[in-house]
Amino acid sequence: MRPSLKTLTICVTALSAFLTMSVPAGAVTLEETLRAALSNSLALQSARKSWLASREDIGTAVSTSEWRATGTLTGNQYKTEAKDATKSGFLDSQSVNATVSLSRNLYDGGQMDENTRLGAIQLDIAEARYRAAEQQVLLGTIETYLSVLKANREVALNNANVARLEEHVNAARVRLEAGAATQTQLAQAEARLSRARTTLIDALTGLRNAEDSFLTATGLEAGNLDADIDSGMLPVTLIEADDMARQHSPDVAIARLTVDASMQQFNALMASVKPTVAFSLNATESMAEGTRSDKTEFSAQIKLSSPLMPTGSIRAKSRSLSASLEAAKFDRDNALRSASLAVRNAFRNLETARSHSAAVNAELAASRLVATGITNEFQFGQKTTLDVLDAEQDVSDAELRGVSADHAILMAAFRLRAASGMLSAGSFDLDGVLGPLQDMQPIEPRFTSWVPLNVEWPEGDDEAPDTGSADAQPETEETSLVVPAEEPETIEVAETAVLVQLEGPGPVTADNGGIVWDIRTNQP
Repeated sequence: MRPSLKTLTICVTALSAFLTMSVPAGAVTLEETLRAALSNSLALQSARKSWLASREDIGTAVSTSEWRATGTLTGNQYKTEAKDATKSGFLDSQSVNATVSLSRNLYDGGQMDENTRLGAIQLDIAEARYRAAEQQVLLGTIETYLSVLKANREVALNNANVARLEEHVNAARVRLEAGAATQTQLAQAEARLSRARTTLIDALTGLRNAEDSFLTATGLEAGNLDADIDSGMLPVTLIEADDMARQHSPDVAIARLTVDASMQQFNALMASVKPTVAFSLNATESMAEGTRSDKTEFSAQIKLSSPLMPTGSIRAKSRSLSASLEAAKFDRDNALRSASLAVRNAFRNLETARSHSAAVNAELAASRLVATGITNEFQFGQKTTLDVLDAEQDVSDAELRGVSADHAILMAAFRLRAASGMLSAGSFDLDGVLGPLQDMQPIEPRFTSWVPLNVEWPEGDDEAPDTGSADAQPETEETSLVVPAEEPETIEVAETAVLVQLEGPGPVTADNGGIVWDIRTNQP
């Protein structure tokens, strides 16, 4: 038994209503979305902790000039062969030596200064990587936000197209019953209606996918989004865009800092082989059998040491650093080329998107004019039903292309900002969402005794809740994207693809946090 046209209409209308229900009264703005995405991003949290680790690594540079206190306890058991031994021919004796030493380098060859400079450069690299991660989060969120807006508009236009074609099918049936139309004309209208329903299903699926991406990125439901979006300040000329990319691109900054770090590593290596001056204080207490060997010693020592020749490992290390420096320079030049190419492409893509939008708007205006004229001519018998359907379909297609053109302009604008290095939390006044990097505090371990044999770490949550996972979605009714097309009785359908949700009160989740759908076919 094939479903009736009325049943198909109810299916499509109910599915559209389900996907668009629960829209909040207030629209969610792009700024609110970006704020939520920054707070929800695990990639940004990881980059912040990496920056914190780099900052704490600078403190290890003082290890070559720190005071060191060490203690040594030595026990000896002696067996000495002697003629006067009363048992087994050996005399037993014991001795104990206890030494406490306090030492430090008076001059470490400049290792502390060079390693501190190296640590500062590596900290700048970590900050540049954080800025790059921040830019990726912002751009990805903007793309998701615009995708939801685009998908909503496409669903609305396709829904209107289905409703329009349903009216044509109903009118064709009435004319067929009145003898003013043929079965072929009715079949043409029904075929176009089936095609429009298929397009609507694709649009609904794209909307759900975009909404899931929005939820994952922000932890928010993709309800009523504000379509009034300001793309911000953009470079006016191609030369200006290229200069901005070379100055502000995070990837270029990372490449340049990597060159500086490679050069500084060579300086740190040279400092490690320079002469050093060490000072030490030692106190030794010796105890043995009797009192003849007991003694207490205090000593102070200043030691100057210097390598007399570079070793093979030092030569190999210097060659390795030299090659790394050359590689870093090539990477820097390549990053400059890539940044220049990316910003030029983005600039031209924006110009192209604007030109496409103007052309599509002109096409849409002309298509509407043509459709109005053909409709009027149809009423006087000068045009056929197929002509009307073709004209109205041209209008619908132009409207969909207009949606894509508007989306392309905004995407090209934000990608141009990203390519020129001007897409950051500060450009949206969102620096206060996560706070300055410098305000972060590391986790302080606690040593359980004055001898560092054991350490305790403060208890904390090892895993942050993933508010953007599918588990966080509210339970919804069981739905099905099943819209079988009504077909003439002379046409037999071998099989119909059906997208059915697995049984359960709500979305069925897999281990990876996604919704699982069972795709199968219904045989007639």
